[in-house]
Amino acid sequence: MDQDDFIRDIQRQTRELEQFLEDDLLDIIEVEGLNHFEESFENEGFTDESLEKWQPRKTTDKRGRDITRYRTGRVGRAGELNAYGRKNQGRAILTGHDTGDKLRNSLKATKVNDGVEFSTDKEYAEVHNEGSDIMPQRQFMGASEVLNDAVKNKIDKTLDNIFDQ
Repeated sequence: MDQDDFIRDIQRQTRELEQFLEDDLLDIIEVEGLNHFEESFENEGFTDESLEKWQPRKTTDKRGRDITRYRTGRVGRAGELNAYGRKNQGRAILTGHDTGDKLRNSLKATKVNDGVEFSTDKEYAEVHNEGSDIMPQRQFMGASEVLNDAVKNKIDKTLDNIFDQ
């Protein structure tokens, strides 16, 4: 490689690096972040360093009785699933009846000057994500070591492609 080839190579790498920093870097963070937070709904738990599963949905009333099954033979067979139990059978946590996935589908990413901001427009999202006195925390969004590693690996791979050509 002569000096002219070397200079052209450095100029190409500089252009590609500028383009990466201006256009692609925030796209990587946005895509990886949204994918990671959506995985929380699939895994039914949040992954920071490791997967922290969500607390199961409540199935008993204040007296400890099973609210998903018939208690007597008056309406249906005692012990069989009632309408509420049938509706919830196999339904993922934080997934609504009928349409479902409204919270999951509301996740948004907005590029700001120095990064990407993740949010949702659902009013109830904060209560689920952070918990309250009467609602257990079921975090689906937040800081995550696994997410940071995924973003770092994707950036490293892209930079390797720029500088190894």
